[in-house]
Amino acid sequence: MQAATTTSDLAIISPLFIVCAMGLVALLVAVFTPKDSFKGWLGYVVAFGFALALVAVVWLWKQAPLTLSNESLFFALSVDHFGLGLTAVILIGGLLAALTAVDYLPSQRSDHGEYYALVAFAVLGMMAMVMSADMLTFFVALELMSISVYVLAGFKRQSAFSTEAAMKYFVTGSFASALLLLGIAFTYGATGSIRFTEIAEALASPQASLPIAQFGVVMLLAAFFFKVAAAPFHMWTPDVYEGAPTSVTALMATGVKVAAFGGFARMFLTAFGDARFRTGDLPWETIIAIVAVASMFAGNLMALAQKNLKRMLAYSAIAHTGYIMLAMLAAPTSGDGTVWLGPGLIFYLLGYTLASIAAFGVASVVSGNDVEDVNEVAYAGLAKRSPAHALILAVAMLSLLGIPLTAGFIGKLTIFAEVLDGSHNEYLWIVVVAVINSIISAFYYLRVILVAYMRDEAAERPIQLVSSRSLTLAAGLAAFLTLVVGLVPSRALMASGKAGGSLADSKARAASTATVNDVHTEADAPATASAPKATKL
Repeated sequence: MQAATTTSDLAIISPLFIVCAMGLVALLVAVFTPKDSFKGWLGYVVAFGFALALVAVVWLWKQAPLTLSNESLFFALSVDHFGLGLTAVILIGGLLAALTAVDYLPSQRSDHGEYYALVAFAVLGMMAMVMSADMLTFFVALELMSISVYVLAGFKRQSAFSTEAAMKYFVTGSFASALLLLGIAFTYGATGSIRFTEIAEALASPQASLPIAQFGVVMLLAAFFFKVAAAPFHMWTPDVYEGAPTSVTALMATGVKVAAFGGFARMFLTAFGDARFRTGDLPWETIIAIVAVASMFAGNLMALAQKNLKRMLAYSAIAHTGYIMLAMLAAPTSGDGTVWLGPGLIFYLLGYTLASIAAFGVASVVSGNDVEDVNEVAYAGLAKRSPAHALILAVAMLSLLGIPLTAGFIGKLTIFAEVLDGSHNEYLWIVVVAVINSIISAFYYLRVILVAYMRDEAAERPIQLVSSRSLTLAAGLAAFLTLVVGLVPSRALMASGKAGGSLADSKARAASTATVNDVHTEADAPATASAPKATKL
C-alpha cells in the first residue's frame, strides 16, 4: 500500500521530477565532457526534457486538482489548474529559450555545458513557485530560480559588461529576497502559520494582529515589485537585460516574470484576499494600482529614447508589468471571501512569453559573433538580409504593441474587460491610462519595424548574422504561436479561465484534506485516554 501511495505522489509531481532529472544529467555531462568539446547538443536534451514535462502537465491537467497523499508534500505544493497552467507557460518559454542558446552560445564563446543545467534548475524553481502552497516552499523555490539566473546573467565570463549585469542583479535580487523573508517572518508572527490557506483563516479571526500582518504585506509587496521589475523598483532591469547573454535575457523576461506573477498572485489572493487587506486601511489593491500606473509610464516613456533593442525590450517589460498587474485588481471576491482570477493573467503571460521569445530570438541572431551590440545598426535593413527574421521581429513587435490578430491584443482586451466588469468600475481610470500608454508604445515598437524594413543596411554596415537553425526554429515557432493564439484564442482563454478559477477551490480543498489528515493521524496514534476523540471524528 505504501509503495502505491509513493508512486502516485511521484506521478503527480512528475513535471518537477523530469526537469530536475534533466538538470542533473546536464550537470554531470558538463563535468565529464572534455572542456573544449561542443556541448550544444545538451540544449536539445534539456529542451526534450521540457517537452516531456509539458506532456506530463497536459496529462495531469485532465485529472486536476490533485491531492498529494504525503503530508509533507501536501502542505508544500498545490497541484491545481492554476499551477499547472502557469507551469505549462514556463515550460514553453524554457523550451524555446534552450533552443535559442544551442548556436548562440558558441558564437559568443560561452559554450559551457553547465549553462543548460542552470537553465533546468531555474525552470524547476519557477515551476515550484507557481505550485507553492506555503511561504517556505515559495521562498526556497524563488531562491533556486534566482541563484541560477544570477549565474546565467554573468555567463559570458570574458565580458566585463556581463559580469557587471550579474553583480547588479545579484545585489538587487538579494535585497528583494531579504524583504521577502522579512515579510514572511512578520506574517508568521501575526498568524502562527506559513501555509497560505491557514494564514487566511487566522487573519479572518477577530484576534488576529492586523498591524503586524499589514507590515508583512508591505514587505511582501516590495519583494514582488523587485522581482517583476515594477517602478520604482525597476532600475536594475535595463542594465541586466542588456549585459546578460541574449538567450538568458529571453529566459529572464519570460520565465522569471511568469513565475513571480503566478506565485505572488496565489499568495496574495489566497492568504490576503480578505477585504481588510484588499480595500481596508492598508489596501494592497490600491498600492498595486499606483505601481501599475508608474510602471506603464516609466517603461513606455523611457523606451522611447532607446536605440538598443535589448534595452528597449527591458523598458517594454517594465510597461507590460503594469498591464499584467491590472489582472490582480480585477480578481473578484465571493460572499464567503473566496477569491479567483479571470483568464486575463495567464493568457496575457502566455502571449507575452511567445512574443518576447520571438523578439529576443531575433536579437540573438543579429548579435553577431562574440558581440553583444544590438543597436539599430545590428538589424538595419534586416528585411533584405533575412526576410524570415524580419517577419518574426515584426510579429513580435505588433503583439507586444497589442495589434489585432495577435495574442498581445487578445491579452490586453481580456484584462481590460475584466477590470471594466460591473464590480470594478472604480478602476475605469486605470484602463484609460493603460490605453494611453499603449498608444505611446506604438512609437518605439513601430520604429523597430521601420528600421528593419526601411533602413538602408549598406549605409549602416550591419553586424554579421548568426547562422542557426535551432534559433530560427525557436523564434519562428514563437511568432507562429503568437499569431495562432491571437487568431484562435478560444481554447487558450478557456484553459486560462479554468486555471484562474481553480484558486477559488483552494480553501475548501485544503480544509477537507486537512480534516482527512487529522482523522488518519488520530487513527494511527496509540490508544490512550484521548481515544473518544478519535471515535467522535
